Amino acid sequence: MDSPQGALDVILVGFDFGTTFSAIGIAYSGSLDTALEITVLKDWPGSNGITSEKVPSEIAYELIKQGIKRDSSGEQIAGSGPSAHEIKWGFEIGPHDTRLRYLKLRLDERQEYPPSVTKETIDGLLKQSGVSTEQAVSDYMSMVFKQAKEAMILKFGEDMVSNTTIKMVLTVPAVWSDAAKDATLRAAERAGLGTNICMISEPEAAAAYAISNINQKNKILRVGDNLIICDCGGGTVDLVTEKIVSLSPLRVEESAPGIGALCGGAFLNMRFEDLVRERIGSDTFDDLCRRKPRAWATAHKEFEQDIKRNFDPSNSQVEYDKKKFYIPLPGVPDDPAAGIEDGYLALSTGELAEVFRPIVNSVIDLVERQRIILEQHGETASACILVGGFGQSKYLYKCLKQRFADEDPPPTYTYSANKFTTQHEGPGFMILQPDNPWTAVVRGAVMSGLGKDLVVSRKARRHYGVVVGRTWDPEVHSFKNKYWCDIRGEWRAHNQITWCINSGQSLPVNEPVLFEFNHKWDFEEGYPTSVKPKIIVSDDLNAPDEFEESFQTRILCRLMTSLRNVPRKHFQVRTSNRRKHYKLSYTIGVLVASGSLEFDLRVDSIVYGKVRADYE
Repeated sequence: MDSPQGALDVILVGFDFGTTFSAIGIAYSGSLDTALEITVLKDWPGSNGITSEKVPSEIAYELIKQGIKRDSSGEQIAGSGPSAHEIKWGFEIGPHDTRLRYLKLRLDERQEYPPSVTKETIDGLLKQSGVSTEQAVSDYMSMVFKQAKEAMILKFGEDMVSNTTIKMVLTVPAVWSDAAKDATLRAAERAGLGTNICMISEPEAAAAYAISNINQKNKILRVGDNLIICDCGGGTVDLVTEKIVSLSPLRVEESAPGIGALCGGAFLNMRFEDLVRERIGSDTFDDLCRRKPRAWATAHKEFEQDIKRNFDPSNSQVEYDKKKFYIPLPGVPDDPAAGIEDGYLALSTGELAEVFRPIVNSVIDLVERQRIILEQHGETASACILVGGFGQSKYLYKCLKQRFADEDPPPTYTYSANKFTTQHEGPGFMILQPDNPWTAVVRGAVMSGLGKDLVVSRKARRHYGVVVGRTWDPEVHSFKNKYWCDIRGEWRAHNQITWCINSGQSLPVNEPVLFEFNHKWDFEEGYPTSVKPKIIVSDDLNAPDEFEESFQTRILCRLMTSLRNVPRKHFQVRTSNRRKHYKLSYTIGVLVASGSLEFDLRVDSIVYGKVRADYE
């Protein structure tokens, strides 16, 4: 594409940092009102000329053996010695390198791990490489952004790139905790991605692109349609339901709280590895990976790029399909008992169907649960739009159609794919795929960078509140929370919660929810300069009235709030029980954005600055 006419207002960069693969999209927003043309990067270091719209989310640290350099006094020069590392990333990593993968999962301490990808395994590899999670993630992000900068310069020219604002839109899983989203943002800032960074949830980004694409292509969407966006990524499968409120311009509102789980395409890879290990034996498999890592890398690539996307036993019209799939294992000796002949491992359709079965079941179960949640909000699903890397799977697409669009069932040997954790009868709906499902998230991220909000309101995924004290009531409050307050001269109950945002509550875009606080300080201490109120969060269906920390209900963050800009007239002097104190009534504005929480300080409806959150 030629460089645009006239000056660029902003260069938009979408960064889809995935569990297994990452993508970068770039576009420009110029002075002319032209259609946004998005370019997804396809050329990556180490790819040997083979283009790919995504790059593996992997990094490796190779220890460089170098001599110790000393100055004239004999002291070692800083930076010299054996501790230097060379960083490899993405396609640069060789089969013999110790690669760090699935690092994204370590950004969310509350994330569950499957047995084959434990926290301890990842931490052990990090320790072996001599880096922390934060450093490895930021190093990886820095490398990807460097490649993006080179692509921008190639496309727009160095002068234009250096003199134009770059807006980075970073995607995060919607199922993540707010602390994990904040950790992602800090890693991006540490990686040098700039100061103009915003975040968007992956399913909302996918929705921005997918709904626009389908609406322009097929004209089948109508005002009032509820669309379940099912983003099947590498690690997580995220769902969000958007209701079309306007087609021109296209505007949607979230009509039910979204859900998600760890059942993405990476777990297909793990089950495939388990199948091969079972077929050839654990000792043989481990020896293969150790002595001939390129052979296993070739087999894994065949599964990742071909079988995962194109496997579709539902095309068969027979009960037991005898078709074989041949997985390349170059250099591996023949073993008829294991099914290895001429450097290929033969797998049956039934065996591969069993690889897919539990993952497909999990996705279908999530869609069913989302449909039920939508009905609980008085709405009916019109369609499910399938995006993401695993969203390209023909088999997943057919199974979803069979379950929700009343299609003919797959053959008998895949019947287990029709057994669900959640059984529910409801009206059928369409299963749709937009163009470019693998890069729908990054394309939507770029589109969202224009600042033209597609979403006009969202649903809160959890409860948010504050801990307060109340006048003691033995009929309401627990005895353990009873205490005497000298300032008020009465018995009080602490650890009481006021919930300011409830799960499922509609939150209009760009309208913060106000959290009210009152603080008192001893008069002798002088005017206070800061305060650290805390926000409580709960994932419980029914949020508790009293705070007792648990896995579901916990301190989300403490707000590092400076009071230096607040005029002293707002600090009221009061006397209670013959003691003087300062009192300040203030408000924290909480904006629940797509990919983050934003806070500000308000006194008498005047904003006195942003507030930084220190997450627990």
